[in-house]
Amino acid sequence: MKMKKFVMTAAFAAFALAASAQSLNVSSAFQDMRKNYLNKAKAEIDAACLHEDTKDDAKTWCYKALIYSRIGGDAQSKKPKYPNLAPDWAEQAYTAARECKRLDSKSEFAQQVNEVFSFVGQEYYNQAEAAYKAKDYAKAIEIADKSMTAFNESGKSNFATNAMYIAGLSSVATQDTANVLKYFNQMTNKRTNINYVYTSLFNIYKAKGDNANAMKVATRYTKNCKNDYKAFLLLAEGYLLDNNVEKSKEQLNIVGEMTKDSVDLYPLVLVLSAQVLENSGDYDGAIAKYNESLTLKPNQFEANFGLGGMYYNRAIDKTLAASKLDVFDEENQALIEKLESEAKELYRQSITYLEKSVTFIDNMTDENAKAAMRVNLFNALGALEKAYTKVDMLNEARAIKARREQIAKQQ
Repeated sequence: MKMKKFVMTAAFAAFALAASAQSLNVSSAFQDMRKNYLNKAKAEIDAACLHEDTKDDAKTWCYKALIYSRIGGDAQSKKPKYPNLAPDWAEQAYTAARECKRLDSKSEFAQQVNEVFSFVGQEYYNQAEAAYKAKDYAKAIEIADKSMTAFNESGKSNFATNAMYIAGLSSVATQDTANVLKYFNQMTNKRTNINYVYTSLFNIYKAKGDNANAMKVATRYTKNCKNDYKAFLLLAEGYLLDNNVEKSKEQLNIVGEMTKDSVDLYPLVLVLSAQVLENSGDYDGAIAKYNESLTLKPNQFEANFGLGGMYYNRAIDKTLAASKLDVFDEENQALIEKLESEAKELYRQSITYLEKSVTFIDNMTDENAKAAMRVNLFNALGALEKAYTKVDMLNEARAIKARREQIAKQQ
């Protein structure tokens, strides 16, 4: 994830402090920093921070913050002169900036320490991102918190959002729901435009049965990202939680208007809309959306798999309903036969679309994209195998089973 790079600005290099009332160490430290004698500057400023005459002066701590930041900048360069001078430079610079800010009653050094906070904030962010990529999620959260604090101290709290995302993703990875809510809600308060943040929060609240907060998340998404059609799709799903089908359809109409001129996006949006309608129990509406998508783009995975999956799931529902009836009760015989007949027909209907979804993946020429669809292929084949079995196409079912077993061995 990319973020704005903070660099040591002219304000760092040109920042000249009067030598009056300062020890020789403080004055020398500044001069040596300007000459890039960072080893000498470090030794001198460290001594000044311990000396009785200078340890309570905001200027001293501002120097230390600047010098240690310069050390960090050197360590990050392609050819560092002092690569191991201060491995803990970020912590030292941050602590010094905090001390300067505490002592600086007139805010004389606010600009300098704020730049230090920003510089350190980025360093902590980089460390947190590296920890996340290494799957050290506890460390990633710990360092991301430091990055957030540093950016908040700098007055550039908007940059803390990137660290919040790392902390939130790490919390997702460790299934720490409380922290996911903590970090991702903070991001929505800062008007993030990341879809995953909103959908994650929505799904957590939905799973908890907290429809009110789920709707708050979806509504906030539409307010923060007025041009993102996915926000209105989420709001449509939110209305379904309260069984408000009409309001849900209103949002789907908004989504359709937002995307209707995109030949690539609109067919996919129709599929997403169909899924929302399917979840509401409006199967006729869902079928219409799926078919409209297929009319615009016949050769696709999404609508074929969506429509095939819908018929397949409805067949399962019919089968389960029949299995719950007492077969020894004569009054149930007619209903059981009816449900089983309807289920068989739904399985038959699902086959047409599931076959097309499998064919689409088989015909893909981009091997990387094809590999990314392996899970979808495996799932489509699984449904197809069962559907074949249910309609007595046993040879076809055996062939599909063998293919799935071969895919499983390759994973």
